[in-house]
Amino acid sequence: MQFKNFLLSFFIFFFLTSCTGDSLLPVKGPEGDPSTELSLAEFDDLPIPLNSKLDKEKSIIFSKKDGWYGRLTFDTSEKQINVYDFFRNELPKFGWKKLSEISSETSILNYQNQSRLALIQIKENFIYGSNVMVTVTELESSK
Repeated sequence: MQFKNFLLSFFIFFFLTSCTGDSLLPVKGPEGDPSTELSLAEFDDLPIPLNSKLDKEKSIIFSKKDGWYGRLTFDTSEKQINVYDFFRNELPKFGWKKLSEISSETSILNYQNQSRLALIQIKENFIYGSNVMVTVTELESSK
């Protein structure tokens, strides 16, 4: 049963990505050549708190000629409110404009730059630090 669900999910994902018009290519991932492994240092258009550790199992990044898309997940040693304030202060310096922000048990920040939307979810970890999930998608162009 799990195999059928996996297979169905794979085909749905493949179908949806093939309908986008532009081809999305996985850039890097948790497996393969260590020189091509995904690293937080590669995301120079997004502020990342110091002492953050990438969760390669939960991250999936696609590259296009005008920027990256996908989900970037990492843990940081900072408390949730500090991470929330960090993004509020630093995102505008990277060209992102605020759309909405909610500080709660799971804080959510929505930002936009010229061609992309970013959804940032921040949760306090049970024992230490915070978990951050950044999802970046393409803005639909008006044609």
